Amino acid sequence: MSDLLTRTSEAPPTEKRPRRTRKPRRTGRVSVWLSRAALVVLVLGCWELLADAGTINVRFVGQPSGVWDSLVTMLETGELVDPTIDTLWATLVALLIAVPSGILAGLVLAEAPFLDKVISPFLIPVNSLPRIAFAPLFLLWFGLTIWSKVFLAVSIVFFMMLFNTRAGVKGVQPDQMAVAKTLGLKRHEVMWKLALPSAVPAIAAGVRLSVTYSLLGVVASEMVAAKQGLGLSVVQFSNAFDINSMLAVLAVMAVIATVLGLIAEKGEQWLLRWE
Repeated sequence: MSDLLTRTSEAPPTEKRPRRTRKPRRTGRVSVWLSRAALVVLVLGCWELLADAGTINVRFVGQPSGVWDSLVTMLETGELVDPTIDTLWATLVALLIAVPSGILAGLVLAEAPFLDKVISPFLIPVNSLPRIAFAPLFLLWFGLTIWSKVFLAVSIVFFMMLFNTRAGVKGVQPDQMAVAKTLGLKRHEVMWKLALPSAVPAIAAGVRLSVTYSLLGVVASEMVAAKQGLGLSVVQFSNAFDINSMLAVLAVMAVIATVLGLIAEKGEQWLLRWE
């Protein structure tokens, strides 16, 4: 009887209600773009006002209206057409050479541990050397041709793709490798069906960064010596103390880098659509 009373006196267990999790607010694309536009307008507006008021020296920092006038003039006269084409073409050629070769080298080192141990100690010091120091050497080898610019950019992008690819392949989980061996996959099958797909995110990230660094390498080479190119235009306007025109050329470079970066980002999203 007492057991019955104690059982009935016990309160039934209360069901725990799941906590409501607050969904993070998603900032719309329109708000983001409006905020970016407002930031650009604010910076340019303050710059223009300070220049008009004489607070800053226009000869040294330029003026947005002057930069715009110089850009419009160069576009009307076609002064920037040939330098832009030359720089863009050298950038693309460097990417076509460095990206596949860097990926291939990364795959080889990742799949050959002995070779990796032999070569790795030399990769870091070589990669740490300032690439601009190689510009005179490439000029000596290739002269004032497109190849001196291309190989300076290749020397940057190649190592970037090599390290990213090697890290991506080595990041394959050991249990996945064990399953592949259990299934009887051969070494080349493991590479193409497991290691390479697993390294795609790292490779795609490397390509996205390589686009910008390839452009930087080409422009750096042009600033040392070149027949034409955006880097040479920057040096010429700087030597002539035409700050507005120099900033206009830099603005063109920024647009090119942005467009190439967006293309690389879309390509990365397409490659990673399976995730």
